[in-house]
Amino acid sequence: MVAACTPAPTVYSPAVPPELKHSWEVAFNRGDAAAVAALYTADAQLMMSGSEPIKGPRDIQQTVQGMIDSGLKVQIGATSNVGSGEIAYVSGTYEVRQGAEGPETEHGGFVEVWRRQNDEWRIVLDVNAAGVGK
Repeated sequence: MVAACTPAPTVYSPAVPPELKHSWEVAFNRGDAAAVAALYTADAQLMMSGSEPIKGPRDIQQTVQGMIDSGLKVQIGATSNVGSGEIAYVSGTYEVRQGAEGPETEHGGFVEVWRRQNDEWRIVLDVNAAGVGK
C-alpha cells in the first residue's frame, strides 16, 4: 500500500497586501464609507461588540457612514497577517477617537478573515471586540 502524500499548504505572511489592509483605516479617516464597504465580499459580516451582525457591503457602508458622521477616527494596528491559498486572517488592535486628536472612545481587538477571488482580496468576516488588547 502506498501512502498518499499531500504537500503542506504554503503559508504567506503578509498574505493580504499591507497597503490594502491599511486602506480600511485610510478610507474611514478621510470619510469614505463607500471605499470601506468595497473591501468586503457580497456575503460579508461585520460583527462589533454589543451589536447584531451587519451583513453585506450596503449595510456595512451605512453603519460605517454613521460612525464617520459622528466624527470618529480610527487607528488600526495589525499584528498578524497570515494566509494560505485563497484564505487569510489579519488580527490586531484598534483605537477609536472622537476626532483626530480627541479623547479615546473605545479600544479593542479585531480578527478579519479575507478571501481572495479573481486575484482580489476582500473581507468575508470582520469581528471586533471592544475592551481587549491594549
